[in-house]
Amino acid sequence: QSIRALQIIVLVAVGVLVVRSGLGFFYSYYSHRVGQGIIFTLRNELYVHLQSLSVRFFEDQPTGEIMSRVVSDSEQVESLIVHIMERLLASVLTLVCIAAYMFATNARLATLAIIPIPLIIAEIVYISPRFRRVFKDVRQRLADLNTFLQERVSGVRIVKSFGTEEPEARRFRDSTRRYYEAFMRAVLRFSVFGPSMGALSGLGMVLVMYWGGRLAISGQLSPGTAVAFIVYTGMFYAPIQELGRLFGHALPRSLAAADRIFEFLDEEEKLGVPPDAIEPERLEGRIEFQNTSFGYDEVDVLKDINLTVEPGETVALVGPSGVGKTTLADLVSRFYDPQKGQVLIDGVDARRYEPTALRRQIGVVLQEPFLFNTTIKENITYGMPEASDEAILAAARASGSEEFIAKLEDGYETVVGERGVKLSVGQKQRISIARALIMDPAILVLDEATSSVDTAAEQVIQRALERAARGRTTILIAHRLSTTNMADRIIVLKDGVIVEQGSQAELMQHDGLFAKLWRMQMPNSWPPDVPEETQ
Repeated sequence: QSIRALQIIVLVAVGVLVVRSGLGFFYSYYSHRVGQGIIFTLRNELYVHLQSLSVRFFEDQPTGEIMSRVVSDSEQVESLIVHIMERLLASVLTLVCIAAYMFATNARLATLAIIPIPLIIAEIVYISPRFRRVFKDVRQRLADLNTFLQERVSGVRIVKSFGTEEPEARRFRDSTRRYYEAFMRAVLRFSVFGPSMGALSGLGMVLVMYWGGRLAISGQLSPGTAVAFIVYTGMFYAPIQELGRLFGHALPRSLAAADRIFEFLDEEEKLGVPPDAIEPERLEGRIEFQNTSFGYDEVDVLKDINLTVEPGETVALVGPSGVGKTTLADLVSRFYDPQKGQVLIDGVDARRYEPTALRRQIGVVLQEPFLFNTTIKENITYGMPEASDEAILAAARASGSEEFIAKLEDGYETVVGERGVKLSVGQKQRISIARALIMDPAILVLDEATSSVDTAAEQVIQRALERAARGRTTILIAHRLSTTNMADRIIVLKDGVIVEQGSQAELMQHDGLFAKLWRMQMPNSWPPDVPEETQ
């Protein structure tokens, strides 16, 4: 009979272990699944929100800062959801159960045991928000470190070209030191907070030991009950100390990360989109600037611009650096809205268009070509992933890319590397032109696409640009004045206003700012009809 009972006890114990292990597995798996699911949603919502913000927001925020908030800070939020909430719930339940038992056993001793609780609560209330600020500084220092590292890795060629490895190593040490110092400030505060919590918890234990001992000596309480109550007092303060650690360290740390995420989610640097926004299927390409003004940080860049570009016309924007040439083109793409006046496209205020739909009608080729770390084919079809192979070939042919792509071992499936590092500047620029052309845009914005290439590549790209501009309204931002040869009209800007406009020959005859800039760039390349005295 005894053997039978022993077998039953053993089987029950095994069953308990199996059930416990199974429940542990399900809890661990599903708690992390819920936590990661929340982070998955949060990250995606944050990314979508960031994409909806204006270009100005990204000009003000370092890339490393954005990456830190989307990736690193969200990991801290996952810790809050999965681990901290679990510990918080377990501690509260344990605390409630033990407190109920203590009051049921001896209300007087239980009251003595909880005397330090108001002091502990006061300390947590006082310290927790300060810890939150300290850990927010820690997260910011980590973001600064990420920003520094991201910039130096991206600019490794510049670092090596100028031989600045040692100074950059010192700067990196300075950045890591600032993070270390911020983290140690947090550790210092927590190192003070933890022992003070322990001292207050010990105070409750001392009160119970003293009064319980007196009651036991006087015979009002059995020694066994007194000892048991002291043990339960220790058990009572264990979850309190755990709650102190949570509120004094883990919770402020995670909430500081959450604050940084929600700062981005609360960012409202967006372009206004009316509820009845227009989504054009095809634009004619007429552009009008009417008393248009724009500035950055209270500094006027464009002042009362009045300009009309007819459909199919190629207009070159010329002038010294910083006069607003790129800004004028950005207003057409509605990267910004004018602060005064308006920009009309096909007679409609650009603010009436849905920005994404408008930009699908505008092809942009930047001065510094940017390619993604994927294949040439996917870079060309970036704006139109459904494009046919025939359309890809046509865009490559029109951009002058077909010949060099054919020489590559993997052809259109060649992976170009980060920012297109495996291609030359000229090759990257031609891929950028193909990327713009495959969308068949009504308006083309060319931000001096030949300024960073050699003469041979410039000629190839120039011919590609001329083909690309045919039949399209084209805004050409010209740093190299030789590219104005393809323009029907040249607009000369100075100090944010239009000072000259006309054909190349007319402006050379006028001998104004354009002629002065031409003399500076190409003193030996005057048009044959330029008067002798202007040479």
